[in-house]
Amino acid sequence: MHFTGTKHLHEIENIMQEIPNFLPKGHGGTVLKKEMEDYIRGQPPPDSYEEMMSALMAGIGYKPLGERVSRYLEESEGKAVSYRNEKHKAVFEEITAKMDKQNYALLSALYLLTADYRLWKIMKHHVQKNAVDFAGVSLKGIHENGYTLYCVAKDLYLGTKHLSVSDLADTELIRPQIFMLVCNAMAVRRFGMKAVRLAERRENP
Repeated sequence: MHFTGTKHLHEIENIMQEIPNFLPKGHGGTVLKKEMEDYIRGQPPPDSYEEMMSALMAGIGYKPLGERVSRYLEESEGKAVSYRNEKHKAVFEEITAKMDKQNYALLSALYLLTADYRLWKIMKHHVQKNAVDFAGVSLKGIHENGYTLYCVAKDLYLGTKHLSVSDLADTELIRPQIFMLVCNAMAVRRFGMKAVRLAERRENP
């Protein structure tokens, strides 16, 4: 039984309702992966957005996702890559101004949660100093993009398994603009605020 009204929302809802501790829908490994963490930890800080994404993909080691990232980098040349829009940037910078900048998991979650107006309207009541409380959140009225952002934010913050790397590589499941945000959030999870600065540099060379 589905509570949502479109095929794409059904896909997201199916992912969210999976049995805990079982492989996610795509069976391609989770977004948050220990091997990836270990790989990145031993690498020097990237000097460019492209190098940063290359490091992320090398750590994941899933070819279809790497190919999608490569296409995204080619297609996004000269286009905005740092924030969804100016409102997203303003809200994210405001909410993180007094946050612990060393808490990369927190920053990555907030980056995604502030990217969607309806989602943030719900989630802002669950954000306290240096913490996001995902327990008891009601996503009533949220649309498909909001569901996706919520799932990835929770995975990056708590290490849950709502989405797999193969899900991220699926162009029908994760739409281009949302994929851009997910890539940036994954980079923030590994490199902190420097990831956003590198994205802005690429956007405004």
